[in-house]
Amino acid sequence: MDVKKLPAKAITTIGIGSVYPIYFPESIEELKSILKSEKVYILGGGSNTVLPERIESKLVSLKKFKKVEIKKNSIVLGAGVSLPEVLKLQIKEKFSLFEFLAGIPKATVGGLVAQNAGAFGKEIKDFLVEISFLDVNTLEVVILKDFTEFSYRKSPFPGKGVVLQAEFRIKRDRNVKEQIEHYVALRLSKQPPFYLQTAGSTFKNPHEGSAGRLLDLAGLKGFRIGGVKFSEVHANFCVNEGGSFEEFKELISTAKMKVKKKFNVELELEVKIPD
Repeated sequence: MDVKKLPAKAITTIGIGSVYPIYFPESIEELKSILKSEKVYILGGGSNTVLPERIESKLVSLKKFKKVEIKKNSIVLGAGVSLPEVLKLQIKEKFSLFEFLAGIPKATVGGLVAQNAGAFGKEIKDFLVEISFLDVNTLEVVILKDFTEFSYRKSPFPGKGVVLQAEFRIKRDRNVKEQIEHYVALRLSKQPPFYLQTAGSTFKNPHEGSAGRLLDLAGLKGFRIGGVKFSEVHANFCVNEGGSFEEFKELISTAKMKVKKKFNVELELEVKIPD
């Protein structure tokens, strides 16, 4: 099993943090060996993760779990397959699946499933056929076909276990390239440019409406603490300009306090913070 020391900017899109040992298991048995005795955080593409300077958990990447199997009306994808890889395959094979997520940098299938990622009125659970996962308690491979535990930006993972692969329904679509380009343009029209260091949406949308709108109305668009700030384009995107984790925590705390005071709404983080 490979173990590499990598800086936060190489393993997360926001790039906050220090340098960490990352474990890259190549098989289920190697993954089991880590889960048996260690506190583990499964790191997908790092597109919705912010790392503290020091963490107790072992950071594990499933980038070597790369299975791809196209069937008649579905596709099986390993947890380590990246979103850009899937989108390229969609264009090549002309099928519809993840075009609504186009533009999310570095996301992986395992991370998308675990977060029940979504955008533009669609989410991952809408396309699921089954999930193969490693149960954290029994260390056995289990198949899940009931997705009633999935909801807005929530899934039973990683609580239930580690996603190994998933099967998704697909539809043939000769115009999928145009659809992907459409969603990328739509994302760029509403969100900060891709070259900035962000972790995507910072807070989940509450029942009261858009988190970005509440943050904007609370005066937080462009609000800065040290080297981190909320984007001037979309207030729910935190942009790292050389900031620290402590500055990020202070920014989040200030935002939650201001929105609570102005609207009596408790914002809940969408980004994940390992401990």
